[in-house]
Formats: sequence, C-alpha cells, structure tokens
Amino acid sequence: MLKWLLTNKFLNNEKLFAFLKKNRSFTLSGLTSFLRLVLLAQISTEKRTVFITNSEQSALKYKHDLEKLFGIEAEIFPYQDISIYDGVSANLYRYSKQLEILEKNDSTQILIVPVKALPEKFPDKEFYEKNSIKIKLDDEIDTQKIAQNLTDLGYKRVTMVCDIGEFSVRGDIIDVFSPEKYATRIELWGDTVTDIRNFDNKTQRSVRKIKETKILPIYKFILDKDNKETFKNELISTTAGLETNENTGIIRELLQETLEKIDNEGYFEGIEYFQSYLNKKTKNLIELLSKDFVLVFDESSEIYSKFEQIDLNYEKQIEENTQKALNLPLKSKAHLETQEFQNVCAKREKIFLDNFLDTVSDYTIEFESALIPSFSSKMEEILTYIEEKIRHGYKVVISTDYKNRVEEVLCDFEIPVSDDFCERSSVFLTENLALGGSLIEDYKLAVLTDKELFNKKSKDITAKKQTYHKESAEYIESVNDIKEGEYVVHQVHGVGLYKGLSKQEIDGQLKDYLTIEYAQGDKLHMPAEQVNLLVRYRGSGSVHPKLSRMGGNDWNITKTRAKKAIEEIAKDLLRLYAKREMAQGIAFEADTVWQCEMEEAFEYTETPDQMRAIQETKADMELEKPMDRLICADVGFGKTEIAIRAIFKAVMSGKQAAVIVPTTILAMQHWQTISERFKPFPVKVELLSRFRSAKEQKETIKKLIKGEVDVVIGTHRLLQDDIVFKDLGLLVIDEEHRFGVKHKEKLKMLRKNIDILSMSATPIPRTLYMSLSGIKNMSVINTPPMNRLPVKTHVGAYNETYVKNAINHELDRDGQVFFLYNRVETIYEFAAELQKIVPNARIAVAHGQMDPKTLEGIMLEYAQHKYDILLCTTIIESGLDIPNANTMIIYDSDRFGLAQLYQLRGRVGRSERQAYCYCFYKDRKKLTPEALQRLEAIKEFSTLGGGYQIALRDIEIRGVGNILGTKQHGHMTNVGFDTYCQLLEETINEIQETGEKPQPPAIVDINITAYIPDEWVGSKEQKMIEYKRLADVKTLEELDLIHQEWKDRFSKIPEPVENLIKIIHLRLLATQAKISLIRETSDNIRIYMPYNKAEWSIIASRIDRNITKYIKYTIAPKSCQEGNSILLFNNSVLSFKEVFNILSDLFYYINKITYEFNSK
Repeated sequence: MLKWLLTNKFLNNEKLFAFLKKNRSFTLSGLTSFLRLVLLAQISTEKRTVFITNSEQSALKYKHDLEKLFGIEAEIFPYQDISIYDGVSANLYRYSKQLEILEKNDSTQILIVPVKALPEKFPDKEFYEKNSIKIKLDDEIDTQKIAQNLTDLGYKRVTMVCDIGEFSVRGDIIDVFSPEKYATRIELWGDTVTDIRNFDNKTQRSVRKIKETKILPIYKFILDKDNKETFKNELISTTAGLETNENTGIIRELLQETLEKIDNEGYFEGIEYFQSYLNKKTKNLIELLSKDFVLVFDESSEIYSKFEQIDLNYEKQIEENTQKALNLPLKSKAHLETQEFQNVCAKREKIFLDNFLDTVSDYTIEFESALIPSFSSKMEEILTYIEEKIRHGYKVVISTDYKNRVEEVLCDFEIPVSDDFCERSSVFLTENLALGGSLIEDYKLAVLTDKELFNKKSKDITAKKQTYHKESAEYIESVNDIKEGEYVVHQVHGVGLYKGLSKQEIDGQLKDYLTIEYAQGDKLHMPAEQVNLLVRYRGSGSVHPKLSRMGGNDWNITKTRAKKAIEEIAKDLLRLYAKREMAQGIAFEADTVWQCEMEEAFEYTETPDQMRAIQETKADMELEKPMDRLICADVGFGKTEIAIRAIFKAVMSGKQAAVIVPTTILAMQHWQTISERFKPFPVKVELLSRFRSAKEQKETIKKLIKGEVDVVIGTHRLLQDDIVFKDLGLLVIDEEHRFGVKHKEKLKMLRKNIDILSMSATPIPRTLYMSLSGIKNMSVINTPPMNRLPVKTHVGAYNETYVKNAINHELDRDGQVFFLYNRVETIYEFAAELQKIVPNARIAVAHGQMDPKTLEGIMLEYAQHKYDILLCTTIIESGLDIPNANTMIIYDSDRFGLAQLYQLRGRVGRSERQAYCYCFYKDRKKLTPEALQRLEAIKEFSTLGGGYQIALRDIEIRGVGNILGTKQHGHMTNVGFDTYCQLLEETINEIQETGEKPQPPAIVDINITAYIPDEWVGSKEQKMIEYKRLADVKTLEELDLIHQEWKDRFSKIPEPVENLIKIIHLRLLATQAKISLIRETSDNIRIYMPYNKAEWSIIASRIDRNITKYIKYTIAPKSCQEGNSILLFNNSVLSFKEVFNILSDLFYYINKITYEFNSK
C-alpha cells in the first residue's frame, strides 16, 4: 500500500495544494494513468471529490487502485444500462445503489461517476420523505391498507419475496423488499407490530432484528388514483395535438392500449418512459450532491463529447419513437440535456485532468510523465531497465500479481528488494495496478506492472452486485413444473396422469392429496407429503406413454425387464472402471509456489462448485493411477479455469500437456486464454490448427518431439500419426461428444496411461450424474459465477426496428453484438442490408468457409473491439468468450435445436453486464409445434443454470434418444428417464456389492389432520414446493431447520402443519429402524418390519415396558410385500401426541438395539 505517497513530500506539489485552497478551477496536464491516480488520491484527501470518467470500466479500475494502493474507499455511482426511452423497466439493484449513495451524500469523500450516469434525473429528498412508509415496533397497522399502500408505491404482490420491488402478506407476516441491501419482515400480533427484522432474499432467513423500517417508493414517481387521472388526461391532450399523418391510427391504438395498462396494471413494464409526465420536480446528480464537492474530469473534452453523444442518441430515440409510432409523444424530456449539463458544471469548482488542453481554466500545472514500454517477458531487457533507473536515482516500484516469481528473478540478478519505500537503491513490490505503470520524471519514480513486465492485458474489474435469488433450477423443474394433465411415474404404481392437488376429509381428518389417474380410469389419492414417490415422466417426446394398471403386475414386469437390460451396460461400465483402477499412471507433484501464485492471479472469485472440482482434479492427478475425470458445467460456469490449473500442474511436474477441441475457433480461444495466464512463467504454449501454416505446424511438431513445447492446443490435427510427444502427461478434451467415431477411437488409444480431463458444456441431468457417480469420476458445477445476471431473452418475428434498437442499445454502452446468420451463400448480401439498418456500426463477417488466416484475423480484431458487430454462422457456438459482447441476435432461430440455441445464447452474459438474446423467426412464418416448443423453452428457461432445465426439456421434446445407447432406448422410454436412472444406480450398487441396499423411505399413513394451509404459505404453488422439501428431508437436523425456517418465514405454525412435521419425524425414525410402512386401520396402527420372531424377541426384551404394553408382534402373510412381520399398536385410548411420543421412542430403541447387535 502506497498511502505514504499522499503525505510525504516525495510526491507533494505545493502549487496543487495552493490552488485547492483557493477554490479555483485549474488543469493538470502531462499525465499517465498512474499519475492521475496519485493526483486524484491527493485531491480527495483535501476536498470531497466527484471524479467523472468516460466509462464504467475506467471507474472500476480507479476504485480498485485507490483502495489497493492508498486505502481510500471510493463509491461508484451506477447508471442504468438501458435508455429510459427503451420502454423497459430499470434495474432495481442499480437504482437501490443510487439511492444508497444519495442518502449518504454528506459522508462520501470520493464519488466516481461514469459519464453515462450524468443524464439521469432523480426526485429530491422531499419526495422520498413524503412518499415513504415508516413502520416501527408497537405500531398499529391494517394489513389490507398496507398492501394497498405498497401497491401505490409500485410494489408487486408475490408469494415469496425474492427481488426488490416485491411484497407478500401471509397471515401475520408481511415481507417487503425496498431498494436496500436486505428485505424486511414485519410480524404482527393482531394489528400490532411485534417484530421487525431484515432477511436474506436468497435464503429467506432473518439476519438481524431492527426497531423500525422505511419503505421507499420503487419508482421516481407515484401512480396513485389521483395521479392516474392526471396522467391519462395529459396523455390524451398531448396526443390530440399531433399532426395527422399515416401513423395517426397507430398512435390512437397505442394511446388506448396505454390508457388500459394504466387502469389495469398501474405501474406497467416501461412506464419510466413517461417519467416527465409523472414527476416534474426531478434533479440531476450534480444538483443533488453537496456544494462542497469539487468536480474532477478525466479528459474533459472526452467527457463533454460523450455526454453530447448520449444526449443526441436520446433525442434521436424520442424522435424515432414518435415518427414510427413505437411509443407515445412526450411533453418534455426526462434526462439532463447538454446545455443544462454545461450550466450545472459552470456553477461548480472544477479540476481538469487533461492531456489535450481544450478546456478553459484559471491555471494549468504541467507534469512530465510517460508510459513505460512493454517488455513482453524479456527478462534481460526488464532487468537492464530496472538497474539503469536505480543507477540514475529513480525509485522503482513493481506492482504485480506474481510477487514471489518477480522477487525470485530479481534476487537471481542481485537486484535488492526492500519493504521500505524510501530506500531508493532497491525495488519496492506491491499489489498489481489495474491502470498500468508510469515513468514520472518530476518525482524520479518508475512504476512497472504486469502489463509492462509480461505484456498481460489490463484485467477488467467487476463490480460487486447483489445477485438474483431463484430456486434451484432442478428443484422447480421437478416440483413446481408438474402440471395437471401431465404424465408422472409413481415408484410403486408406475406411469399415471397427474390430476391435481386437493384437500380431502377422510374419517373426519383433513389432508392434502395428489390424485393420479391410471389405466381403466383407476385413481390413486396419495398424501402430499409422499410427493417424493413421484417423478415427472420424461422420455417419449411427443408420443404419450402407456398408462400402468393400478394394482396390476405390468409395472413390476416393465421395471424387471428394464433392470435386466441395464445390467449389460452396468457391467461394461464397471469393467472399464476396474481396468482403470489397476493401471499404473503418473503421480504429479503437489502444488508449487508458482502454482499458488498463478492461481491467486485469477481475477474472479471461484464458486464453491468450481473450487471443489479443482480440488478433486488435483487430488486425482497426485494419485499413481491414471486420472479420467469429466467436468460437466453449464455455459460460462468456469470449466476452462479448472483445465488451466491442471495443465499448469502437469507442466510444473515436468510433463507436457495437450488440449484437443472440436473447432478451430475454440482452439484459438483456448490458446489465447492459456498463453495470457502463463505469460509470467517460463511455459511454452503453441497452437496446432488450420489457423497455422503448414510450415508453422511442422515447426511446432518438431518442438513437441524435443520437449521444447510444454502445452499444445489443437483440433483433431493433434490425433494425426505425425504427432509425437516427448513426455505427454495430461490430455484435456473439450466437448468430446462433438468428435467423430474415428477421432473417438484415436482418443481411446491415447487414454492408456496418461491423465485425462474431459469437459462438457452440455449439462447432464443430476439423476444421471448420481447414477454414474459410483463408476465415473465426475465434477458437476451448478453454481454461476458471482455478479452474473440471467440473459434477457426475446422471441418474436423479425423486425428491423427491433434489430436497430437492440444493436444501438448495445453500442451505446460500448458493447458488441453477435448476429447469427447461418447461410453462407447469402451472408454478404445480408451484411449490406444490416449496414443500412445501422450505418455507423463496424460490421465483420465470419464463417467456416473463409481462408483460415482471414478468419483468425477477423476473430482477433473483433475480440480487440475493432468491430461492433460480428455477422457469423454457428462457428461461434462453442467456447468463444468475449465479455464485451452482450447482445446476441439469432436470425431464423426456429431452425435451431434447443441445446444449440442454449449454447449460442451462452456466448453472451459472460460479464457482470445485463445481456440480451433476440431469437427471431421470419415474419408471418407458420412454426412447427416442435419449433414453437423450443422457442418457448429458450424464453422460459432464462435463469442462470437453466441448462439443466434445457437438458431435461430437450428429453421431453425429442425423447431420450441415445443417451446410453440404442439398445437401452426402449426400456428408458417405458419407465421414464428418472426411473431408468434410479434403476441404473441400484444395479451398479448391487453388482459392486457395496453393502446393504439403501432402505427406501418409510410410508406413514396415520389418520390425523395434517396439511399446509394455502393462506399460511401464500399460494398453492408455494405449498407444493414446501411439500417437496419435506418429502426430500433425510435427517432430523434437516427437518428441524425447515421447522425453524417456517416459523421465521410464515409466523406461528398452525396445528395441522405441526402434525405434518411429526409425521415426517416418524418417517425418518421408521426408515432408520428398517420399517417400510405404518398404516392406521379402524382397529389399530400396523407397523410393517423385516424382523423374524427370534430377532424381535431380542429387540423387545430391551424395550421399555411402558412401550411394549401397547404392541403385539405377529407374522405377516406370505403375500405381504411390505415386510416379514407386523407390529399391532393399540392406539384406541391415545391422543396423536401420545402416539407420536410412543412411536418415536419405539423406533429409537429398535434402531439403537439393532445397531449395537450388528456392531458386535
């Protein structure tokens, strides 16, 4: 940390501080990025500072370096990355952060503002004070009135509060998520507020108690009953004044539609467009900030020019919206215009950090600083430069992510390193700067970073954001997505038709039942808490499966046949597993210092799943048997980083590593990524693909044989006979399923004694993963990287205006666009049409039939942002990672498969920015039912991790296909995909003889009122989710956690729910005691067990007499499938509470006694 620089005269400029004290505007010139950073830090220690940058990324880099080098905490004022005139609602998390910064206006020392945030206007403090709802302990409130007030403030009523702007009312609990860090839970007793607490929207659990809360409006205006009428009248009046033209009819329709939305929806999607109608007292950011802030401009001419361009774009958008009847006309603008901005700035004290002296200021201070040349890892040149600077009296600072590596090299060349910054004859090491290094002649200071030392790109800095909370993808797919009329599979009764959930009274007791219809119209009513016995049927595509006969033997016969066929595949898999276990492989070395350093330089935070996969991979590599691990993850979830760490580990152990991929584009991407990561280390990385000439390939092959290449990345070219390695230790295979049969055979030959790491972006359903996990080493990554947002997906007919708006929106935020057009023969004609739509955009064309060198050049230039739009075919489908490209437009999207659409959408949304995917089909084209299903699915499953849902939905649309071979297809179709996976798991366990067969969950059928009331949880949908959670509980600890959570989320637990929890409690204890069924009859409760008379005598002799007096042992009939014996429990004079206590004790004793007996 260089905080010392701010107070020591080493960088103290007396003239600068004199100007600051006089409150004058002045210019600082001759500045590199590092010197700007130091001067900004100095200014902010003297005055409260607003630092205006030209981009969000620049703002993030300054914030990062201020904190890392000087310990100065800076705030960044976020902007909405959509135009207010797009007719799309704002990002409420960004709005929440904006309000937080404005709220603590008086305590902020340095505020960094990207220029794009400046045109936005906000209400003043008075608006929020007047329109907020304040609630404190002991207040009397009316829940109906509060619900109406929240609706008036723009909140949406939901079942479960997950995002800002939502609220729910469940009995005595009100949940609301105001624009703040945490949501708030208000608990009532009658009408009195007895408790207020913040809760985490991701876990739904309370995090802290508070005494009062202030609920802010969600919008910058209020749309209550009075405002609605005023708004409508003004819209009618403004529209009536328009000149008559060809769009008049459309405008009238649009007006009518908008008026209906106001009446029916209130705060409708995109209402922010009309902000100027709804709140005329808004102010810009600079007006709202305290007067004592000084404005500091990072290249003022650039800032003013960019502001003017933003204003111009808004003007064009407003004009186009009116001319093309895309939206209604506006009375006034909702943003700060250029002249207003200049007027506002003129009233403030300003400092210009300008190398181009275009602005007028009172004074200018000239500095002498220069960029340091890049040495591209040429150690001798670097060391000569450092020695020369030290010799001439310069202080040399090296700012790096690789301190150990740098210190090691400096020591080898006898260049001293010191922790004392003042020691000029030595090098001072500090953390890496995001902004790059600098030579500052005025102060005899040379700062080198990884950019200069190793030619490493300046890494992007990501903002910390709250992530959206969504239930687990598979969880919703398996529970809430079972709809009435869909096919399901019951473990015991087979394939049936789900008819819904209903409350029924049997023998005077109420319960929720799921109704399943079987062949011949037979119906099964199963208690809702047994929903774990049910799975959704997947497998036959559009063909309806045959219903099983309830009570018949056909389902058992079907399952037996399937299991017999499954034994074949299970034995093959186990043979492969055994062979691999016996083979002698390479035991790679434990992590080195360089390995740790390379990993620490990773610019993102590893997700828990990713970290586990890395640890599993490394552990496999350190064993003496050959590794064969599959990394399976959704698109963009971090597979490549796992491969990079494994490759580096192999190289550090003196072995070569090869990466084989299915496409040249993916090979190039991996080569660039791996080369960049390994730059600071003596690791030679080469590329073998058609992007390299025959001569270059020949040279690389020679080096491979000699061991002069450590890592080679290539396509199937790596599988040709002339490829020979000196000492290959690791092979990484990316997207193996995309290689042909011959290539797969060659890969099998390579597999013998080296370590293999395979990677797949095709998500594997969890059920299949679990069934294979015993015999295949797999790591599944389910967790998305931090700060990722779901890609917003639009499906519709192709429309040039939509295309233009989508592209312009992306280009306005300095982003890039993928435009997928999969017809090579007409792609250049289409490029010309696209250029007419967006004349200012730089368009590049890329397809697989291009000359390799030309294609490589285009892809590299696109990655360097020399083009705005890449018009391309599906060559970009796999692996291409360009974080700055966040809009994907797919032409003729109905012609693509669901998995392909998902992979294509995965090319965007790979940074913290909101990404968009537009799936267009030809206007007026009649879509096939399958195409319609695919497009509906891609729109529906837009949450992070949605690949798992896509994989399962693909099974439904197309059928199970050839997942495990054509011989298995019929059996998988007969029993359904999930049941097939369960049978596969069972079969593998049986063949492996891995101990006793797992005990299936006991069924508890006791006649007691036990259900979850709709009004208690908020809705039927939420109720189904909670039933499924109960059904999936495996331990008493898990059950207790749910019990506690329900108390927190839904208030006091009603008696029917307490009874339900007791039934699950009994189920868990009974399962441990190997009891299969507990069923209440008119005479007694029957408990079905596996114990014979002799075994029971031993158990019974050690059970308390107060329990055994109620039970009688009897042998079960031979036809009974539930057990060998039955306990008859006399409950005629007992309450349910007494029954629960006695049975709990009974099962506890049985489990304890049998465990002790078996342990001897």
